[in-house]
Amino acid sequence: MSTHAVLEKISFKDIAGIAFGSFMTAAAIQFIIAPAHLVTGGLSGIAIALHFTTPYPIWLWYMVLNIPIFIAGWKLVSMRFALYSFVGTISLTVFLGLLETLPVHLGINDLLLAAVFGGALSGCGVGTALMFRGSTGGLDIIAGIIHRLWGVNFGTTLLVTNGIVLITALITTNIELTLYSAITMVASAAMVNNVTSGFRTKKTVIIVSKRSEYIADAILHGMHRGCTYLVGKGAYTGQVENIIMVTTGKSEIPRLKELIFQLDHQAFLTITDTVEVYGRGFRPWDEDDA
Repeated sequence: MSTHAVLEKISFKDIAGIAFGSFMTAAAIQFIIAPAHLVTGGLSGIAIALHFTTPYPIWLWYMVLNIPIFIAGWKLVSMRFALYSFVGTISLTVFLGLLETLPVHLGINDLLLAAVFGGALSGCGVGTALMFRGSTGGLDIIAGIIHRLWGVNFGTTLLVTNGIVLITALITTNIELTLYSAITMVASAAMVNNVTSGFRTKKTVIIVSKRSEYIADAILHGMHRGCTYLVGKGAYTGQVENIIMVTTGKSEIPRLKELIFQLDHQAFLTITDTVEVYGRGFRPWDEDDA
């Protein structure tokens, strides 16, 4: 199988995941965010704001706003991403329409609770769609087009788009609801980050020590965690040393630090977040590619 074929493989599991993410986002909008007269980020936020000022439902505005984006972006993003985003957009549109007809009232009267919980549930849905290599449409395709044409990164596009949404919310509601809507966006963005990477985040530790062999042995046999030697040379001393690199779970970091400093209280180490880890002892690539 060619590399291109592998990268563009269509999976029913992905489509089901994108649809489920769209359902969560639709539920957050129809049951929490819109009843509180708040908006969320991206095109769904603009659709909600337009719904507040017109007799047309959110699902219709969301579909109309996405049509020109798909026309513009069809040839500028990968075929699979375009297809998956189309699935996400249609799913979100359908779920927005279906859930709007249900007589569900959660009774969340506190605006802060609505902003945080609605934003978190919406972000969980968007993050789920992204985790399955798709999106719920709108902003992700816009970001892809802008990056392809002008090299602007996703974060900048997100900031500008959400700024436009907040200005729209300020025009259609009031300053208080607009500020609560900003909280919704922050909660949503935080949950997107957690779903797509945060819950999987590991820690990579770089250890410089004169007792590297003892530390490596303790990691291998005491913690049953693999590690790697990197050959390094001190800039000042010119001495060649073995530097240890080990990737482990966050919960194991306190034990690892205790082990290191018991063997060498002068050891130097750096600890950094590692968003994704594949290979022996962690997730195989096939798990994501299935």
